[in-house]
Amino acid sequence: MSSSGRLRAIYPHLGFVLVYLLWGMNMASLKIGGREWDSLVFNGLRFASMIPILWVYTYFYYRSRSLRFQIGSRDLLLICGLGILNAVGMEALLQYALQFSNAANGAVLGRGFMPVITVIIAILTRQVKLTWRILVGIPLALGSVILIVSGGAEGFHLGSDTFRGDILLLMRSFMGAIYLIGMNRLVVKYPLPILISLEMTAGALALLPFVLTRADGAYFAAISQTGWISLIYTSLLATAVGFSLHNWSLAKLGSFKASAYGYLLPVTAALGGFIFLGESISLSQYIGGVGVLAAMFFVQRDRAASIKRAPTPSATTFTK
Repeated sequence: MSSSGRLRAIYPHLGFVLVYLLWGMNMASLKIGGREWDSLVFNGLRFASMIPILWVYTYFYYRSRSLRFQIGSRDLLLICGLGILNAVGMEALLQYALQFSNAANGAVLGRGFMPVITVIIAILTRQVKLTWRILVGIPLALGSVILIVSGGAEGFHLGSDTFRGDILLLMRSFMGAIYLIGMNRLVVKYPLPILISLEMTAGALALLPFVLTRADGAYFAAISQTGWISLIYTSLLATAVGFSLHNWSLAKLGSFKASAYGYLLPVTAALGGFIFLGESISLSQYIGGVGVLAAMFFVQRDRAASIKRAPTPSATTFTK
């Protein structure tokens, strides 16, 4: 492979690093915004605010390339289902589950187990070959995440007091794995703009009832400038840019390697808390961060871990 080819091969990996940097900073933004916003209203507005921008971009994207809107009925149901799964089943469930657990358990059970579940599904369906790098990298990453969150104010722990929330958080990891595998099937068949637009629209419609019943003019008037800035950051950068870049990189690397990058979130979230919230970073969190980066090296170096995907259709599929 030429030097330019090797450089292009790095772009999807850099894309995921940037995505989880944006999403890690967004954890601090959500904490700041959460002091004023109802979580379901916040996420409903977050998804809804992107719809006009995304559909306008999609229109000009298709028009500039003389493409025709064409998507199979099953794929349309799948992308809409994934949008609802993301908005309600993942984002809203995470917020609800944390009422019965804590943020540390959320990082481990709600997100940290997602790559484990993804690789189990991929191995059972013979999409991924189990190698020594996977056997070393996944447990190392999960252990490092536990080390990171245990260094915070609320450490990771399992007990009867958090059992209900912990079960819901594990369900969230299963949903995240399903989302990745389902989206991986679509991103190699259709242009990203239409997938993102359909996903966000379905998610916004699913959350619309919560916005209509929980917010009114007085509610919005009480939100400070800081609260609105939090919403704008989460909508534009974490959602529009983050999901677009995430799904572009997903199309290049596959769902297993994409899920492994999720372990970067506790690292970037700790960095965001340090920068924006004045939170301290303990020695165990530094060590855990090094462990996550080492695990990423093992997993991403494993060429055999690439998941099998459907071949990209020819350009004539979308052209007039």
